[in-house]
Amino acid sequence: MRQMFRYEVPIDDDAHIFRLRGNPVAVAVAGSGRAVEFWAEHDTAQGECGQAFRVFGTGHPLPEHAEWIGTCPRDRAGLVWHLYGVTS
Repeated sequence: MRQMFRYEVPIDDDAHIFRLRGNPVAVAVAGSGRAVEFWAEHDTAQGECGQAFRVFGTGHPLPEHAEWIGTCPRDRAGLVWHLYGVTS
C-alpha cells in the first residue's frame, strides 16, 4: 500500500533522523516558520530506512556529502530554506 506522509525538520542547525519507506517528493516552510516540512511517499512494500535531514539557509556552508532534497519558497521574513540529506 502506498500513502503520502508529512514530516517536519526544525530549523536548528541539527540533523534529524526519520524512518522512511520512500523518498521526499516536496518541501515547504512549515506554518510555524520554525521548521521545513517535507512529504514522502510511504510504501509498505519497501523496507524502512533511517535518513538524516538538516535545514540550511542560503549562503550557509554545506557538509561535504550533503545531498540537496529541495528548496522552499520564501518564508514570511523573506528567508529561503534548503533541505539536505546528511550523514549524521
